[in-house]
Amino acid sequence: MFEARECGFSRGSGGIVEYGYGQDILKVVRSLSLPLVAVFLLASCGNSGPGMPKLPETATPGWTRKSLVKGPSPAGLDAAKAECWKAEYTSKGEAQVWACGFSSEGSAFEAVQKSRSEANTVRFQARRFYVVVQWNGVSRDEITALVRAVQRDLAAK
Repeated sequence: MFEARECGFSRGSGGIVEYGYGQDILKVVRSLSLPLVAVFLLASCGNSGPGMPKLPETATPGWTRKSLVKGPSPAGLDAAKAECWKAEYTSKGEAQVWACGFSSEGSAFEAVQKSRSEANTVRFQARRFYVVVQWNGVSRDEITALVRAVQRDLAAK
């Protein structure tokens, strides 16, 4: 790629002109600059959110996921900041699980910190997800089992 030759500067009719290795290096830098810019742009676009969450199909005792759809965010969360998915679960009662993906774990943590307490509702962070679980007609043991299954599946890489 590089030849063994003298390098330096000379004075020509167009001013000071560089010759030797400097010209070869400039050619290499110019040829790599566009591909490097493209790589950086693609990398920044690809890191917007974690995508569809991995939520359990079933959980003991008797929880079954009925649906998982991309949809609106839970109450109190700015929908523009996250991509939210809602899952419906049934057992002896019912539960709704929102998993909202953020571009960073810090943003998910901030969402948990800003959330307000509600009856029959649990909120937590699992990696880049802010998760809200709401339930009706189930015991504490039953909802605890579902929440642990959701935490386990979202924590898996």
